[in-house]
Amino acid sequence: MANPQIRIFENLEALSQQAARRFAEAAAEGASGNRYFSCALSGGSTPRRMFELLSDPEFRIPWERVQLFQVDERTVPPDDAESNYRMIRETLLSKVPLPNENFHRIAAEKADRDEAARDYAAELGRVLHPAPGAWPRLDLVFLGMGGDGHTASLFPLSPALAERKLWVCSNYSPRLGKHRLTLTYPVLN
Repeated sequence: MANPQIRIFENLEALSQQAARRFAEAAAEGASGNRYFSCALSGGSTPRRMFELLSDPEFRIPWERVQLFQVDERTVPPDDAESNYRMIRETLLSKVPLPNENFHRIAAEKADRDEAARDYAAELGRVLHPAPGAWPRLDLVFLGMGGDGHTASLFPLSPALAERKLWVCSNYSPRLGKHRLTLTYPVLN
């Protein structure tokens, strides 16, 4: 792995432009040959502009060879205003020729959150084909960071931070008073 780089941008627009370029480069590289490019997308407000930019044909993204996943989801229906899926659908999926079966949504609206987490973990396994006992590996993961320091739905001091067996879990945020489903730290790492 290359040495990490920290890049600071003047504003959200500059960050979004660079993130869209990075996505396009990674997708072109990852989808070469007979391979698929896999990427997990965060919700929230930070990535919204990047998603809008990705619909520009300038980027020449091989959408038919892209597999998109959600990093996390609020426990709301997919058409709810707080749904990460809804934001991704409105800003990206409705504007690009990604085949429907290439977007993998967390069904966090299910009453049984543990079942929803197991279902999404099974979907990760079905698409990414990790070796037995290995963690699923994504080509790229876009994460944002909340004002309280959370990324994905891994909130400071929350139990999900210590999860080392599950790929996806339900996590409760006392500050928000709500549950969310999230990829776990080992999957994101």
